[in-house]
Amino acid sequence: MDINNLEIIEVDSTPPRLELTPEEIEALADELVAYHAEFADLYYRVEQAHWGYIYLQGLMAPIESKAIQPMAMAVEGGNIQAMQQFIGQGQWQDEKLLKKH
Repeated sequence: MDINNLEIIEVDSTPPRLELTPEEIEALADELVAYHAEFADLYYRVEQAHWGYIYLQGLMAPIESKAIQPMAMAVEGGNIQAMQQFIGQGQWQDEKLLKKH
């Protein structure tokens, strides 16, 4: 993929509101956890996989802001500094990742 030739597409409509049942949300969360597990061995350190998992929990949390601080405060075991480091400095094995999917 040549990232120099990517174009920005503006979306001018709001996506439809999803009316999911708690059971459907739980099933989707389970799928997301399984998907994360597929890539956990591609991080350089075990801690990175852990904070990736915590970050996903924050994204799934029923909070308005998906910034690091509110997400870290909303999930059990959340740590603002550790999550910021995961997002800002996290590394993984790119070649293996590209081969996986």
